[in-house]
Amino acid sequence: MIRCPAPWRVNALRLLAAADEPSSLAELAEAIDTVAQQPEADWSSLLIIPASDGPAAAVWVQPQPGNTARLWLPADRSQWAALLLRGAQQWADSQGLTIVQAVVDSADEDAAVLLRENGFPLLVDLLYMQAQTRRHNSQGDPTPGTRPEATIESIGQLPSARLLSLMTRIEGGSLDCPGLHGVLSPLQAIEGFQRQGQFTPEHWCILRYKGEDAGLLLLAPHPQTPCWELIYMGIVPAWRGHGLGRLLVAEAMSRAGKNSAELVLLSVDVRNQPACRIYEETGFRVYAKRSLYAWTPSG
Repeated sequence: MIRCPAPWRVNALRLLAAADEPSSLAELAEAIDTVAQQPEADWSSLLIIPASDGPAAAVWVQPQPGNTARLWLPADRSQWAALLLRGAQQWADSQGLTIVQAVVDSADEDAAVLLRENGFPLLVDLLYMQAQTRRHNSQGDPTPGTRPEATIESIGQLPSARLLSLMTRIEGGSLDCPGLHGVLSPLQAIEGFQRQGQFTPEHWCILRYKGEDAGLLLLAPHPQTPCWELIYMGIVPAWRGHGLGRLLVAEAMSRAGKNSAELVLLSVDVRNQPACRIYEETGFRVYAKRSLYAWTPSG
């Protein structure tokens, strides 16, 4: 196993594309473009098994903000895969990364076995959901304007001590990806959220309810598609069960619709049944199921 030489890089990335599910190919292409556009692109985490005429198999640890990374799996999941995953872990450890995550289709049992047996335990099963803004806007759902005690404020400049404090409070008792609690700090989570879609601070919002910060809504347009993404939503423990989650979903759909988006996309922990019910009741439907596996230095 070696670092991929520059002349073989294209073929190595083609091997990764062949291994991935079709729905993730756009994400892989975006990841490649992000690295390639850097002034001094670093491909040291693209590892291969060399053959006489090029790479026989490849794995890529794609560094991401917040001292994290995403793992792109090898196509050959029998002969060389375990060796490549060990190499990926060694590279991540040498860089001091906090976590390396792999996202695969929940029905891909081969990938699940490979990851579990090589240091990447299951962290969370995710439902990927979507809803049409036009359909939602016709349902008369609540908005902050219909609740005089509720208002929406833009977060403003980042980093923000107010935002970090609010995220820490929301995490308390949250059912959304509890396996990440204590692994990623609020600041690391924010850095990750900023790279999802197009970062637009005016659509990162704090919900004020009865004079206090009660919830958080983070939205991101995807300019190349007619979609917006609801990348994070949460309510502090004291105000859960008061209909504020539904209010934030309505706000998200309203903002997306006013900006000509046709769909709003999101992902949610399958175990977070209160959130799943809110999304289903407000018109969201599941279009994919994926599982997130993760390596950490103590894993």
